[in-house]
Amino acid sequence: MPFDATPIGQAETISTFNRAAFDLTARFDITDNPRLRPIPPWHSSLHPERIGGTLRVLMRARELLTDEQRWCRRTYARGWRGIPVPVQSAGAHRFCALGAIMRAGGELELPIDDAHSVLEWQTVRPVQDWNDDPVQSHRDVLAAFDACIISMGRSSASRDGTVGVASRR
Repeated sequence: MPFDATPIGQAETISTFNRAAFDLTARFDITDNPRLRPIPPWHSSLHPERIGGTLRVLMRARELLTDEQRWCRRTYARGWRGIPVPVQSAGAHRFCALGAIMRAGGELELPIDDAHSVLEWQTVRPVQDWNDDPVQSHRDVLAAFDACIISMGRSSASRDGTVGVASRR
């Protein structure tokens, strides 16, 4: 039993990766998104083989935060009673933006450094500070993840000739 008294057997299970939920090109007009900061060429060109993993981590982290009740501030993860818990704990069910990236990387067994860097590039400040800022809303957090996913998709599409984010899944 985690220290927030949630029985492990009753811990919420996180659904498997839902690819259809991330067909962003169908849901948003991404051509006129003022929040979209293109990923600089130096990021994608350093390790192009890592783009797919970075996209998977970003998508899974966004999926973890889709419901506003799953988002938190001022700690990476919280348990059922709002008590801070380790990100990889079975009792963790609420995450900040960076905590969601950490959890996603752990679940997928992928490095998180690139996903963290891309989100920081979009937010233009340290992710944990940006997430905890009272002016940020849950909608802002999802929009930042969407912008990261779209930018990474465009970055990889321009490099390998594929079209859109959906082709990278």
